[in-house]
Amino acid sequence: METCRNIRKKLSAYQDRELGPAEKDAIEAHLRICEACRKEHEALLQTYRILRSLPEIEATPGFSRQIVEKATQRQEPEWIRALGAAFRLLPAPTAMVTLAIVGLLTGALLGNFLTARQFDPLPPFSASHTDKALTLASVQVFDATPPGSFAGGYLRLATYTRETRHEK
Repeated sequence: METCRNIRKKLSAYQDRELGPAEKDAIEAHLRICEACRKEHEALLQTYRILRSLPEIEATPGFSRQIVEKATQRQEPEWIRALGAAFRLLPAPTAMVTLAIVGLLTGALLGNFLTARQFDPLPPFSASHTDKALTLASVQVFDATPPGSFAGGYLRLATYTRETRHEK
């Protein structure tokens, strides 16, 4: 079975007379004893006969040169070629814009957190606060957006308008 596989791989080279005398003799000896490989060889011979019977087509002048140029030419999709040099420079501007957006958002959030004490409606607790105020402040921890949390800062940032001014 392995021998048949090797023989079948070499049948085309055998037909084209590309093999040395030892390989040629080995293939001929195998074809005499193996019917399956002999049928494969006959099918290959039939294919060669059909191809030889076809009329030869005359190539246009410069056809070979065009084929070589297309084969060696770097193939890029049409839309990449249309963008040209701008596409090659696109990663740098994209990275810069992304970095600028992240920087602006981070700055806005950090700025809001740093100035949150100015807008905090409840001043720091002291001994003079009533029990009711302390209870209210402790319950606010369970709010969906507790004061001083990331969510609370984002909510203040998102809903902040110039008309809304909190006093100290």
